[in-house]
Amino acid sequence: MSGLIPFDQCVARPEAKDGKHWLKDHLLGVKEAIEQRLDSDNSLYKNDTMFIRLAGLAGFCHDMAKAHQHWQKYIKGKRKNGPNHAPAGAFLFSYLGFHLLEKAKKWPEYAVHWLWMTRDIADHHGALKHLEEKRWIGAGDWDKMDLSGIAAFIRQIYPELCHVHITADALNQWIDEVEGVFEEAYDLLDLGYSPVAYGELMERLCFWREITTALIAGDRFHVTPTERSGFDQKNHIRNDRTIDDFCRDNNDQAMSEIRNWAQKQILSQLSKNSVHRVYTLEMPTGYGKTITALKIATWLGREQGYEKVIYVAPYLSILEQTSDVLEKAMNVSVLEHHSLALLPQKQNSEEEEQEEGTLSSGQLIMEAWANPVVCTSFQQWSKALFPGKAQDTLRRAFLHNSVVIIDEPQIFAPESWNVFLTGLESLAKVYNLRIFFLSATMPPFDYGLSEQPACLAVKPVKQVERYLVEQKSEMDEEGVAGLLLDKMPEQESFCQAAILNTIADAYLVYKKLAMHVRPPYLKLLHGMMIPLHKRVEIEKIKRFQAEKKKGRLYVVSTQILEAGVDLSFDHMIRALSILPSIVQAAGRVNRHFSGLYGTLTLILFLRGGEKNTRSAIYPLSLQKLTDDLLQRKEICLESELLGLIKEYYRKMFACNSYEAGKQDIRDAYEGNWSKLGEFKPFSEDYYKLPIFVPWQATEEDKAYFPDRFIKLQKRLRLDSPESIYACYEDRDYYARLSFQARKELMILMNHYVVNVPAKLAFSLVGQDAYLKNRIPCLFSKSDYDPVAGLAKRSVDGFDSII
Repeated sequence: MSGLIPFDQCVARPEAKDGKHWLKDHLLGVKEAIEQRLDSDNSLYKNDTMFIRLAGLAGFCHDMAKAHQHWQKYIKGKRKNGPNHAPAGAFLFSYLGFHLLEKAKKWPEYAVHWLWMTRDIADHHGALKHLEEKRWIGAGDWDKMDLSGIAAFIRQIYPELCHVHITADALNQWIDEVEGVFEEAYDLLDLGYSPVAYGELMERLCFWREITTALIAGDRFHVTPTERSGFDQKNHIRNDRTIDDFCRDNNDQAMSEIRNWAQKQILSQLSKNSVHRVYTLEMPTGYGKTITALKIATWLGREQGYEKVIYVAPYLSILEQTSDVLEKAMNVSVLEHHSLALLPQKQNSEEEEQEEGTLSSGQLIMEAWANPVVCTSFQQWSKALFPGKAQDTLRRAFLHNSVVIIDEPQIFAPESWNVFLTGLESLAKVYNLRIFFLSATMPPFDYGLSEQPACLAVKPVKQVERYLVEQKSEMDEEGVAGLLLDKMPEQESFCQAAILNTIADAYLVYKKLAMHVRPPYLKLLHGMMIPLHKRVEIEKIKRFQAEKKKGRLYVVSTQILEAGVDLSFDHMIRALSILPSIVQAAGRVNRHFSGLYGTLTLILFLRGGEKNTRSAIYPLSLQKLTDDLLQRKEICLESELLGLIKEYYRKMFACNSYEAGKQDIRDAYEGNWSKLGEFKPFSEDYYKLPIFVPWQATEEDKAYFPDRFIKLQKRLRLDSPESIYACYEDRDYYARLSFQARKELMILMNHYVVNVPAKLAFSLVGQDAYLKNRIPCLFSKSDYDPVAGLAKRSVDGFDSII
């Protein structure tokens, strides 16, 4: 046929400085990479010759349909687009793989693996779909490919397939035959009505996604070579000394001696019991859990050969703060992977535009967590457990022999918790992970793990009671403001906070205080502020506290203050919520132990003296459980409050074990992977939409901008929110950017983007704005207050909980 490209002359991607990238070389390279990974010492499939041969064939076939004459013209810039090659690759593999197994008389034994690999090839540039999605059947315009050249190549590499006819007629006949073969394999996954062990199903699913990882890593890394990066013994010894030096250099706080004592206690416990996969690290807030966890990771590296540290946090504020601590404590470069993370920069060379669907070196390093220390979010870590797209499996590429530190796990939605634990336990087995959960309010593990985690714990030092908890009656916004204003401290520097349950509640208290207190001594923090604005305000509070400035500071906030934010208040009011939230709030009271008692005041907040907003957020059963436990003592100390949390969780899960979510594991095993691929660590009660807010920072504000943000501004030469948004709107400009530059532009954008309830979004920018741009701009300067953000609009009927 005219225009047919001889297979030997087909390329896999555009020509580069190092010459042409032949398609056959790419297919062989991916095949070999898959086989090496699955036959390595880390692999559960080691020495399974038939399985490894089949998996190699999947890699060999995955891009074979790039030999299509139209795709070859596309990659050479002679066509606007090319045909989708993935379904045809899956179809070809289904044919060859079946015959490979049939000849070896291994079909029944590996039929499910055949099914999984076929699905993986079909999905290798997109979402991981249901097994019953069969659009790959019959895919492939074989008359537009040099099929005789392809057949000769296949027989050269797989001589055991010499008996198989590889012609257009044979492949067309396979369309009729493959349906029955598919159903035979698919029926093997039907669990019927028999009871199931969710842990065993999850392990099988985890094995499947290791196969997916081998394919995706083999494909992407052959295009852009990326090496594993981890610590060796010398590094661990150096890290241990560096962490000790860091602790000595920060030995000026009153809590330092207690933190050093607690660290030694934990390491002693670990050395006596170091064989478990999963641990809890239970220490009161402020006792140095993060540094202790680093010492644990270093000890495990030195004693047992672990190579990487992965820190996982629920919120961006915790993640960035901890990333800074890790860099300083270990004197190493930390890779951050979250929505606002910068791509690692390749040194002394320019990134080149690559074929669509491939990744730059910096992007691959980030996606594959190719760094000895990684800080990532619950959302990104969940994609490693339950990948929604083929690309997500890259997070597993270098996961072996890692110490994983999961901070503040109590923030997981209860409905997601047991599914998360089941997936985590399987992942730990497959990749030889050590898992450490860090929290002062540890949720139970009874219904998610097959055995209880080992516990490393220290209790509060009896002589060190940092705060007392008092309970007062109902209060409205005026009462809360009055209680804060009536405090007459002896200290020259005095910090108070009020944490409310909704943004509207916080804003109303803020307005009452604003009648008596002016900036910079009054702050408001909540979730309807853009990330950059929120970051600046938190840094200002830290500066005030670090420098012990004279005056009284008032901070009104939603729950964002409760977890991971390293702030300390002399007095805090907390609107009644549920016990874990209250304990986390208490952890910000007299955090560094000034020697005097801090005070946490609990109140039932009634908006306008009437509306109990607590009931709109927290389940009544958990409110009652919290109230029953708190009513035992009108005033309690730190150690007494912490003692209630285990009883709280025990009773909570006794009433509802939250095991219904594990049905998703069964559904995924039976073919509907999206049940897990759509996993969310947090529950969302309402639909949100993004809005770009061109917040006008003052010169004082700019002094608190993150260093990475400033560097990125300079790199892209965008020094204002208006210039950033203009580049986003300019489609021609955006189209000319490299993949990495587009990513960096979106990182800058996201510093100014706030996600708000859809109803509020439409009232601010109109529904039509979303037809023009995925992220419309808020042009009205009056809607976003330079101090309060969008909080005022929450009072207008658009309330939100954070």
